[in-house]
Amino acid sequence: MLVAGEVGSTDDNGDGNYTPRRRRMTTTLPGTESTARGQLGDFYLYPLPERTTIADKQTKQVSFLDAKGVAASAGYRFDNGWLGSSDEPRSAQSVLRFSNSGAAGLDDALPAGVVRVYVRDARGQPQFTGENRIEHTPQGSTIALPTGDAFDVKVQPTTVSRTRQGDSRWRTAMRYTLTNARGRPVTVELVQGGLDGGDVRVVADSAKGERRDAGTMTWQVSVPANGTATVTVTFDTRY
Repeated sequence: MLVAGEVGSTDDNGDGNYTPRRRRMTTTLPGTESTARGQLGDFYLYPLPERTTIADKQTKQVSFLDAKGVAASAGYRFDNGWLGSSDEPRSAQSVLRFSNSGAAGLDDALPAGVVRVYVRDARGQPQFTGENRIEHTPQGSTIALPTGDAFDVKVQPTTVSRTRQGDSRWRTAMRYTLTNARGRPVTVELVQGGLDGGDVRVVADSAKGERRDAGTMTWQVSVPANGTATVTVTFDTRY
C-alpha cells in the first residue's frame, strides 16, 4: 500500500535535530472535510487492489484512485511582479480548477504527486496538455493547477508613471492590457504581486480588485472574443 505524508528525519550530522522536508509552493485553498480513508498517525493509506511485481530497473504505473464525473473548470491567470513593465505582451497561464470535496465528486484526500491533464481532440483521442505538482491535499480543498502558457491570451503590464509624493511615498500608475484571440470570451485572473513591502494602498482602479493577502491584489477581468480589455490601477506605496 501507499503511505502518503511528509515524514521527518534527522539531519546528516547525526545530532538528532528534526529537519522538516522542503515545502513546495502550491495554489491550494486547504479543505476541512474528513475522509473515510484509513490513516497511520498523520498519514493516509492508499491500499493497492492487488499484489504487483516490479522488475529490476522497471517503472510501473498502478491505479489506486478512480473517480468519474468530477467537476472542473479551465481558466487563465497572469502574475505580475512588483509594479513592473513588460516590453511585449506575455502569455497568461492556463489553469485547471477543481475540488476534491465530496460534493464535487472526487470525495477523497489526494497524495502529493504530479497531475497530468489530457483533453480529447476532434477525433476523440486524449492528448496531453500539461502537468503540475500538488502537495498532500486534505479533502474539501480547492486546487488551481497551472498546466502551461496560453497561446491566444496575452497580458502586457505597463508602468505609466511613477512620481514621488514625499520623503518616503510614491504614486505609481499601472496599465494592464489584455488581449484574446480566441473565438469566445475568457476571464483572466490578473494578479499583481510584490505589494508587501510596506504600507501599500490602491488609490484608484478601473475595475474592482480584491486584496488576496498582504502581498497581492487580484482582478477578475472579462476579455471579449477576439477583443481586448484594459485595467488601470494607481498605487500609493512607501517605496
